[in-house]
Amino acid sequence: MLRNVPVVLEGYKLRVVEDPVVKTYTKDGKTEYALNDDNQPMYVVAVYMKPKPREDGRPAGKGTEMKVTLETKPPEEVTDGELIELHNPRFSQFPMDNGGTGLSMRAAGVKLAG
Repeated sequence: MLRNVPVVLEGYKLRVVEDPVVKTYTKDGKTEYALNDDNQPMYVVAVYMKPKPREDGRPAGKGTEMKVTLETKPPEEVTDGELIELHNPRFSQFPMDNGGTGLSMRAAGVKLAG
């Protein structure tokens, strides 16, 4: 499986569609926080990624919504509706229960765009 593949998103705009929340998971029936390498909680932010408008006036194309795991706490101003930039975004594949593969996205951090 491909792991931590760097992604260049300069041709896209990313808009927050759900406020960031602490990332959790369930283990042995208990909810636990997902922690980074420094033992600090990671966060999840839902974003809508859409290609930026083309200079020649052709349609930019459709976008997609995706949840991104953030390895650090996002700034308070990163909220629903804001345009953002991701620091060190990466994609990884993971196996799914149905035998297929899924795609996850992770970033070192986030800031407001511009």
